[in-house]
Amino acid sequence: MNKSHLLLFLLISSVVSLVVFFTLENLFFFIGIILLYLVASLLLFMPMLKKHQQFVTRFHECYHFINNFIISLSIKKNIAGALETTVNSMPSEFVDQYNSLEKMSDNEKLNYLSTYFTFNVYQLFLQILTVWEEEGGDIIAMSKYLTGEIRNNEEYISKCESLSKRKYFEIGALWILCLAILIFLRFALKDFYNKIKSQLVFIISITALAIFILFSIYLLIKKATDVAIKGDNKNEKNI
Repeated sequence: MNKSHLLLFLLISSVVSLVVFFTLENLFFFIGIILLYLVASLLLFMPMLKKHQQFVTRFHECYHFINNFIISLSIKKNIAGALETTVNSMPSEFVDQYNSLEKMSDNEKLNYLSTYFTFNVYQLFLQILTVWEEEGGDIIAMSKYLTGEIRNNEEYISKCESLSKRKYFEIGALWILCLAILIFLRFALKDFYNKIKSQLVFIISITALAIFILFSIYLLIKKATDVAIKGDNKNEKNI
């Protein structure tokens, strides 16, 4: 998992916990909140982001593979040559997966890769390839709809990623402002604070605020990682 995500969650956990500590002046609440945030980050948020990142990366690879294969096939006119050229342009993770298929024929390898590229667009690619083998023709013209569809999905994913980053920033800025105001009031209104800091309602309110921030992070990540596209076998959506 991306180390930047881990560092970000550590920072968020520390900031919220410190605000709770300075507000309630209670070490037990500080420990409880930071543990809650860290557990949620490690067991919930990071797996969600990891799964989403794997989905995005895999679809980018699928697009790259299909596009390069079609272009190579149009030049070399044979599957073996096109496959060799395409594989050499792929990331190391894919190459490692592909090299484990050395005992298979080229067509068997292409069919088996459907377990790696679990998208409907890859199944359509295999169908087009079968038609090309049986009837011949211009593979680029035959694949025009397919490549256009994948390109649209690529653009859709990029827009979703850009929108998610903007939402992360906007909501993060709002929560930072909220916490900053809380700290300001803590020191600016000392007399008032000394009267309410030990009241149960105040303690519950601050604790509820910290939990609500955590819940809002969950909702934000869930929304940001819920990218459904045409060609995703598990969660298909028209765009």
